[in-house]
Amino acid sequence: MSLVGAWTDHAPAFNLKHMYKKQFAIIKKVLGINNIVSIRFSDTKTAKFKKYKDTVCTALVRSLKSKIPTYIDRLVGQLCSGGNYFLGITHSSKKEICDVYVKDEHVFQNNSVCHKFLGYLPKYPAVAMKKYILITPLTKETKPPHVILLLATPAQVGRILGLCVFKNYKLLYILPAGPTCVSLFTSLTTNGVHLNFIDYYDRHRQCVKGGVSAFNDEEMIVALPYKLFNGIIECVEKSPHGSFEPDLKPAKVSRL
Repeated sequence: MSLVGAWTDHAPAFNLKHMYKKQFAIIKKVLGINNIVSIRFSDTKTAKFKKYKDTVCTALVRSLKSKIPTYIDRLVGQLCSGGNYFLGITHSSKKEICDVYVKDEHVFQNNSVCHKFLGYLPKYPAVAMKKYILITPLTKETKPPHVILLLATPAQVGRILGLCVFKNYKLLYILPAGPTCVSLFTSLTTNGVHLNFIDYYDRHRQCVKGGVSAFNDEEMIVALPYKLFNGIIECVEKSPHGSFEPDLKPAKVSRL
């Protein structure tokens, strides 16, 4: 039975959880990816979601690496002013944002460059204007996700992107110097794949324990709407980026 279109908002939680576990198992077996989380926007939550003193990036680490369901309360915010701005929790002027990016961090040479960056920022979508941003390991999810986040290596990313265009070719969205937190919603804004390289500060300063980053140097985030992730599962056996073996032989070349 195809997994695509198999769920509805009214499907029993047990059936959904079983399906998500099966999807996770397929991606792990075929692509070798172990860290996948569901992002869901909701005005309600259950007790399984644990509250921590967190930033968005540390909350992602908890769920991706430690398999803990956690959340961001948009009415309260989290411990990163930038994250609060990008998630539509607080509203700051372009001058305030540029003061941080240009004067404090030196991410951009001047305000002109920073303004261009701000102009390319994806808008926080209306569907995500809920109280809670719920971050759940996919194997522990019981309701339909809005977004799927995968922590992957370049080789794995290449295969994911190949699977994403099997049925419909569409370019992905990359934001140079983009913050990690926009990976929570960008794929909803663009209705496509978002590739996030994990912000330098999050990778090397914020998400660090005992002097070691929680993110490996080769890891990056791939975010996509759940519908597109669901489509990957359907075509994984049909595409050479999945498990299909084409009847092609490598050309005979000089010794490598």
